[in-house]
Formats: sequence, C-alpha cells, structure tokens
Amino acid sequence: MTRPVTAARIGLILPLLFLSILQPSAHAATVPSRPDGLPPSKPEQEWKIFNGKPSVTHLAYLPADVMPVARRQLEKDKWEIYGVDSVRGQIVTRWKPMHHALVWLFMGNLNARCTVTMVRAGPNLTRMTFKADLASRHDLHDNPMIGRAERAYAKGARNYADEVRDYLDTHHSLSSLEP
Repeated sequence: MTRPVTAARIGLILPLLFLSILQPSAHAATVPSRPDGLPPSKPEQEWKIFNGKPSVTHLAYLPADVMPVARRQLEKDKWEIYGVDSVRGQIVTRWKPMHHALVWLFMGNLNARCTVTMVRAGPNLTRMTFKADLASRHDLHDNPMIGRAERAYAKGARNYADEVRDYLDTHHSLSSLEP
C-alpha cells in the first residue's frame, strides 16, 4: 500500500531540497585560498572581519609550559596551526569555513580563526588570552544571530581554557611534550 503525499511531508521535503540546492557548489571549494586559509575575495565582496571578545584565563604555570599544551588543544579541536611565535607567546590558526546549516542559513558563509596569546603575569603565572574572529561577506554587527553566536563563542572559550588547565594539572612532566 502506498501512502498519499501529504502537505506535511511536502512541507518537510521542500525546505530541505531548497537548502541542498543553495549550498555552495563543489567548484567553490576548489578555488585556491590564501596561505592563512581565507578564500580569495573579489573587490566588490571584500571579507568583513568580526572580532570576538578576548577571553582571559590565568594559569599557575610558566608560558613555556602553557604554549605546547595550548597548541595541542587547538589541534585536538581540529584547528590547523597557521603560525606559532614563541617569543611573543602567540599561536594563530588558519581560517576555516564553518560548516553548519543554520549558521549558513542565517549568517551566510563564515570563516573562523583563533588566536591564543600567553604572557607571563607573575613568578609562576601565565595570562592566556583566547580570541576568535569571524570573516563574512556581510556585516555581522546587525545580524539577529550574533548574540547567540557570541554566547556559543564564550562557552567555547571557557571550555578551551578548562581543557588546557586540566591537561596541565594532570600532566606533571611537561618537558617531554612536543610543540
């Protein structure tokens, strides 16, 4: 027995079909990106950068001990490292596209990157600052989803700092850690 096509089923299928048609084509993914991972832009569609609020955490370790753990955690979270400056105590990831249907639907094509900076704040204290940026073809400041994105970012920054702290607290021998 075949089921008749109902309005509810059509109402579910049509939006999904529409979204699949509007998704960026595979050809767009083959366009070479800049060395930092951000796709090239046309003069009429320059990238607009939305800077996240810095999230600061103090850790009872030296910056030389925190740096490899901070890098390890970024890599564990599937970020590709673009640059590491041990003198300035800074790690920068490559830009990467955000693959989430709701983000794409409400905010357009977005790319994100993270910057983590470690500065000695005392004899055995490091000030670690985590900052993420978004790149979009559209101005995100007036986007209705930006508040939700900022809350998710704040939670992610706290989770990142907690993971770094937990790793440092549970691994006493840091000298064998590879950067």
